[in-house]
Amino acid sequence: MREGYTHKVSLERLARQIRKSDRNAFNTLFELLWEPMYTYAAALIMDDSIAKDLVQEVWIDYWQRRELLDIQKIRPYLYKAIRYKCYNTLRDTKFNETQIEAANSIYIPSEVEMEEDLDELSSRIHHIIGGLPSRCQEVFKLSRINNVNNREIAEKLNISQRSVENQISFALRKLRKDLSIVKFFTF
Repeated sequence: MREGYTHKVSLERLARQIRKSDRNAFNTLFELLWEPMYTYAAALIMDDSIAKDLVQEVWIDYWQRRELLDIQKIRPYLYKAIRYKCYNTLRDTKFNETQIEAANSIYIPSEVEMEEDLDELSSRIHHIIGGLPSRCQEVFKLSRINNVNNREIAEKLNISQRSVENQISFALRKLRKDLSIVKFFTF
């Protein structure tokens, strides 16, 4: 693995360069992610040669559609693509009972899936906060993001401490309500 390209932001920079048809960036990203993607696919498919072919197909598809894709997070995108390729292959394959039992016993925790879920949750939270009234947003951000205590917020914004508490309560209720709706529809 090349040094300096292991940080998440660097992967996104590579993806932006690839979108401009930078072959060196593509080769670097390929070197960084091909093996972990292959390992992931091989664990799902349980056939090394098919796993290699599927990973290859994902990379070819990515290169061919690079200019059309607007990808925010390249690593989750590629892992999701390989997961779908694997699932489609498994769906179309006839298995014997032993293979089915082996497939059912495999659980692959994917840090990419967790990262993707966290990114999605973070995005949803920011969207909900963005929909709050401006004063409520300001109070909530000072309290929960900047860790300013209620008394200091009240002094800074020239409002009562009780008003600060009410604004924070309102924001938290809104977050709980909207996130529970998302959770309901997601699960």
